[in-house]
Amino acid sequence: IVILVPELTFLTGLSSFQKSSRTVKEVMWEMMQSPQQHYTRLTSLLHRIRDTPEASRELEGWGLYLDMDIHRTQGHILPAERINLRHRSFFPDEELSWHREATKEVPISVIPMNSWLLVYPKRLQQLAKDLVAAVRSICGAMGMQVGLPTVQELWDDRIESYIKSIRSGLGSQEKVQLLLCIIPRNRDDLYGAIKKLCCVQAPVPSQVISAQSLMGHPGKIRSVVQKVLLQINCKLGGQLWGVDIPLKQLMVVGMDIHHSRSQGMRSVIGFVASMNQYVESWEQGRCSSCSALGIWGGPTPKSPSLARKGLNHSLPMKIVVYRDGVSDPQLDTVLKYEVPQMQKSFNTFENYQPSLVVLVVQKQISTNFYSLTGKDFMSSPPGTVLDHTITSTDWEDFFLLAHHSRQGCSIPTRYICMCNTANLSPEHLQRLTFKLCHLYWNWPGTIRVPAPCKYAHKLAFLVGQVLHHEPSAHLSEQLFFL
Repeated sequence: IVILVPELTFLTGLSSFQKSSRTVKEVMWEMMQSPQQHYTRLTSLLHRIRDTPEASRELEGWGLYLDMDIHRTQGHILPAERINLRHRSFFPDEELSWHREATKEVPISVIPMNSWLLVYPKRLQQLAKDLVAAVRSICGAMGMQVGLPTVQELWDDRIESYIKSIRSGLGSQEKVQLLLCIIPRNRDDLYGAIKKLCCVQAPVPSQVISAQSLMGHPGKIRSVVQKVLLQINCKLGGQLWGVDIPLKQLMVVGMDIHHSRSQGMRSVIGFVASMNQYVESWEQGRCSSCSALGIWGGPTPKSPSLARKGLNHSLPMKIVVYRDGVSDPQLDTVLKYEVPQMQKSFNTFENYQPSLVVLVVQKQISTNFYSLTGKDFMSSPPGTVLDHTITSTDWEDFFLLAHHSRQGCSIPTRYICMCNTANLSPEHLQRLTFKLCHLYWNWPGTIRVPAPCKYAHKLAFLVGQVLHHEPSAHLSEQLFFL
């Protein structure tokens, strides 16, 4: 039982009655303030507190004093990273986006798609034909080879019809590489049923597309198909782009937690580990209980280290773990319980003691970065790092802004080093972290957290929110959850 003191609580969010599109837009508009607007409002609030006698007396009673301006200090910007495709390497633009290159040029590795199943209701027949035509037209420029699909046409869009047809289609062919379903609209029940079938019962990479996303002008379907083809290549085991990572025999691990709100459901830990020296191939594991925090936990029949040994003929000698989903009060638990379990897991192999680095990733922070240009406050450029002054006195930490902020203020991510037996310098950790923020293949640009953390989040969310079951081990070496 949780008992809340009424005087210390207040209502947050919007009620279902208030959640009209117009209200949400107005709230978002107020939240997405420019750095200059944010600074003006913040300093205005500080002056109001100072000029209000009651507020001043309250602060004096607590022995507190508020500065009337934000803290100004000096950060530094990490060097730009080179993006590597199969036939070309380049430095992205100032916004760190390479959408044009990702959709116009050949990825690092491409998996031919010669056997795939297309399922759709009969009333969407023309849309399905347009989709196949767009796929066949676009795939060549992206270096992909796509054959004609096996088509299953449904009389209606009931869940039972989809499941029966998919089972029939998968059973009638020896090896289906991918299932692509077109559904009339966004329906969580239908989406969940298809994913449970394809991720748990009859494992096969799957792609579900809402018909609404394909409707409109011809340019829209082309744009959607480009993104879908990139996703499909990842799900089949292809690799889109990479960056230069000089560390050899390196394994990068991402961990994140999804807390289910459904009654009786347990929290889920998503686990993703890199499988090659270029950090461009991934294997997944999942633990359904938060008490299972060993690094090799998950459904895979072999540990990622063992699988990696079979792939690269050697075990990784440096393992860097990015642990997301940890708040400040839980840091001691990570240090005292999780890190020793990770180190103990190395005993699985004889005479194997790799160096270990564990970094906690914190996104939910209130710190904002501004860049002062002349007298104006602007968004800080991607790659901005602050590793002093505002950092913790108890932990070795730093703040990194890895992404470009199109709207609002720049909110960095905080990284806390819990263990570093590899003796990597703070600069090396910052550079490696920034590099990994370039490797999330669902977005041709940088993201707020390292790619393994984002992959672990997507995996945990799919399992905890949709599947509610252990995914099949047959999919463990594919990014089936994108």
